[in-house]
Amino acid sequence: MVRPGQSLEGMVFRPANQQELSHGVKMAFDYRGDVTIKLSSGLQITGYVFDWNEREGNPYLRLFLRDVIEPQQVSYADIREIAFSGEDTAFGRSWEDWVKKWSKDSSGKPE
Repeated sequence: MVRPGQSLEGMVFRPANQQELSHGVKMAFDYRGDVTIKLSSGLQITGYVFDWNEREGNPYLRLFLRDVIEPQQVSYADIREIAFSGEDTAFGRSWEDWVKKWSKDSSGKPE
């Protein structure tokens, strides 16, 4: 399990049941980097998860793959493993830090 202040980068998530899979997909959605998904077919795909849907009869996630124009949809039933393989571009960066960096006084210098 991930502790507060710890990045998911480099972790591999192997869900044992539907509840764990749902949790893993939500973590992948919140992650600000690419993930590598190992499918039940043995195929691995790497991309950025931008959407997921559990309300329909066949839960799925959608992701953008490099060099592929159309987003790809993957059924939860096909997912065996989620690896947080890309750089976690948001780790260690908070909204407060961003505001502080870009706040400027009347002289144009950061505060």
